[in-house]
Formats: sequence, structure tokens, C-alpha cells
Amino acid sequence: MNDPGVGDAPVPDPGSGLGAVSRRAALWGIAGTAVGYAAFGPKPRRAGAGDRIRLDYWEKWTGHEADAMKRVVDRFNESQDRIFVNYLTMGGIDRKATIAIASGDPPDILGLWNRNLPFFDQCGAIEPLDGLRSYGIDASHYAEAIRPLVFRGGSQLAAPSTPSSILLYYDRRIVADAGYDPDRMPRTIPEFDEFIERTTIIGPDGDVERAGFLPTDPGWWSWCWGGFWNGRLYDERTGEATIDSAANIAAYDWFQSFPKRWGLDRLRAFQGAPVDNPSPYRNFFTGRLATTVQGPWLPMFMDMELGPGVFDYGACPFPVAPELENEPPFGPIEADILVIPRGARNPEASLEFIAFTQQPENIELLNAGHAKPSPLATSSESFRRDHPNSVVEAHEALLRSPNAYTTPWISSWQELAMALGAGLDTIWNLRSESARGPLAEVQREAEAILARAADRRGRRGQPDPWLGIEPATGGAT
Repeated sequence: MNDPGVGDAPVPDPGSGLGAVSRRAALWGIAGTAVGYAAFGPKPRRAGAGDRIRLDYWEKWTGHEADAMKRVVDRFNESQDRIFVNYLTMGGIDRKATIAIASGDPPDILGLWNRNLPFFDQCGAIEPLDGLRSYGIDASHYAEAIRPLVFRGGSQLAAPSTPSSILLYYDRRIVADAGYDPDRMPRTIPEFDEFIERTTIIGPDGDVERAGFLPTDPGWWSWCWGGFWNGRLYDERTGEATIDSAANIAAYDWFQSFPKRWGLDRLRAFQGAPVDNPSPYRNFFTGRLATTVQGPWLPMFMDMELGPGVFDYGACPFPVAPELENEPPFGPIEADILVIPRGARNPEASLEFIAFTQQPENIELLNAGHAKPSPLATSSESFRRDHPNSVVEAHEALLRSPNAYTTPWISSWQELAMALGAGLDTIWNLRSESARGPLAEVQREAEAILARAADRRGRRGQPDPWLGIEPATGGAT
């Protein structure tokens, strides 16, 4: 699964990444650690490549997710006798990769998250993948919502490996017991509010025994709520923050309605209650939560923790503001990506491997192993039929929707995310009457963050590298 930053805090940090530093600051800041990298960095296994070109591929997954990519790597190594990919998995990959690139000893292929891409691109740390066109791969190869994640200014900067589209998962048994049709979930926020009340159980002492929904359980995408009112945090056309827009205020007023309606202390007690299942999915898996926002990996963890087929689940797009009811689905998306670091020893061979991973049969092998949808424009009938997630088509529908969205394409996202997290903490903990004041403060901080980034670019004589550029085709907007 993607790494959204799991934690027990009521409002976790809305994102993660490498932060807002200029290329010069990045290089000087990590130069002193390059020697340490030589001593403590990843130690490649010098697997037997014989006379082949050997490529080191660094990836961040563990467990079954790492194994799924290993099957693709093995398939590539067995498909030809010129190139051998040495596959290495590790934690903290974005920071380790930054150090390795700056020290002149990068891997040949690197697995990152899409939120890392603006920083690595602006720092000149990656090679463009435009050579994939010679393999028949261009923007049309990918689902509509995937294209802006990996293309910028007409250039392909990365290739998707596994995507995540976030949906509302629900316990079909609880839904049916509450008198709802599990195949026709609420489509609008007012309908969903009524559903939440009907599926919530309050004990005789006023404690929440079962919640119909909680936006902070698990709270991994706390930056996403404005999107269901068609709000965004940043306008790529103008380069301006839009955090205190009317849509975002409406969304985070709704976010704040949960501690207001049930009581902050009671929600803290609910979320902090000891249960047998210690996983981040515990309240949903134990029936204490009727619905949850989650990614496509969830059913695989259901089977691992509860046993195959035990949990009767469904999933659908998250409800939206009433005026958006008839629009294509809205929701946050993310992607794991593959890039070629600047200074890779044999970028042509690296490109050949990445092109191999983008072939439908290989991308489907990988994503079935992660229980995720395909990032391609179409998927095979057998992929959907045999997929470990029975609602994979709903995930694919979001990837093909023009209303899917992700974190802002800015190199300073981590800094902005920290400011947003502080504002949401104020909202959730009822230290303000509404979301308006805290979001206005975050807006001011965001404007200062963006101004500092512009100042750094100005000192280097660089324009905003992405402003006014249509992501997938490069046309000016």
C-alpha cells in the first residue's frame, strides 16, 4: 500500500515528502551526509548477473507487496539475457535516494511516491522517460487521472507502478440491518449524514459504541475533504493557494461536525479504546465502524487478519455536495512511481526495464499482487474477474474520472502539509467555532510558503517550472 503516514493522533500530518528546499539547498544540505551514505547506505546484493548489464533497482515495499514486484523483476530477468535487474527493498527510500543521487552513486531505477515527483523534478534529480514513446507508451496508455501524476509539460517524468484510488468501504451487514440497500449507498453528503445517524449506536452513558463514520479513522487523507465539495488546496493554473475557498470551508465545517455532534472526549475514548485487533483497520474490522475511507488494499488485509471471505464488504465513491451528485466520481488518488535517477549508469537499459513493467500483462501481475487497480487506460477481463478485491472496478472508475485529485504539484508540499495539519488540529479539537478562521490562517501560511519558494527560484533565475502547463499534453492552460 502507499505510505499515507499511519498514526494514532486525531488529525495526522496530511502528507509526507522531502520538503521545500531548493536544488542548491538540497545538495549542500546532504553533501555532508554523503560519506555516511557510503558507510550506512543500502548494500546491494551482487546477484549473479554474469556478463549482463546489471541494474540496481531500489523499492520501498515489504512483505507481499515487495514479493509482487519481485515476480515482475524475475519475469524480466528471464525474458532476455542482456540485462539483469538486482531488486532491493528498503525504508526511507526518498531520503536515501536523495543522498545517493547527490553523492554520484544513484540506483539505476528508483521507486517513489507521486508526491515526491515535484521535488525530484525541480532539483534535476531524475531523467525524463520520454523514450517510452519508442515502446508505444504515451499519455493515452494510462487512465485519465493517472496522467497528471506522471506527465508535466508534455514530458513523461515517471511511470506508475501501482495506483491507489480511495473509496468509501462499508460493512454490508450493518448497512442492511439499518434498512439500506448495500448496493445503493448514499450519494450526497446530506443523505450520508442521515445514514451516519442511523448506523451509529450511542450507549446509555452517552458513549459512542459504534460510529457510522469518522473522518479521522484512519485519518490518512485529511487533506482530501474539500475535494468532495469540488474544492482544491492549490490552483495549478495561477500558482496560488486556495485553502480558504468556500468549498474547503464547507468541507471542514462538516469535518468539525463530528466532535460537535458526539463530543470530542467521547470520540477520543472511542478511537483510543483497547480492542483485540491492534491494526489501523481495527474499528472497521471489529464492527465498531460502519464505514471507512480506504484504498484498494483493504480486502487483502481483511483476508490476512480475519480469514478469506469472512468480511462482507462493499465500496463506492465517497458522497459529495448535492450539486455534484450527477458528476463522475470524486475522490483522492495516489500512485507509486518508477523513475530513472540522474547519473544512472545505463539509462537506456533502465528505460527498457520500466517499459517492460508498463506492459499490460506485467502491470496487472503487479497490481493484482497489491490488490490494486490497473493504472492503464483499460484492464483485461481476466484481471477484473480474478482480482483479490471484488470492487476493483469501482477503484478503476475513479482512476478514469476527471474529478479524481491528489496532493498539489508543488515541491513544498511537505511544508504546506504541516501547516494544514496544524489548522485541522485546531478545527477538530474545537478550538475554533468553525473552519473559516483556521483555514484563513493556513491560507496565509501557504502564501508565505509559496512566496519563499518563488523567491528561491528568482535567486536562481528560474521561472515556476510547471505554472500554466497542462500536465498530460504540455499545452498552455
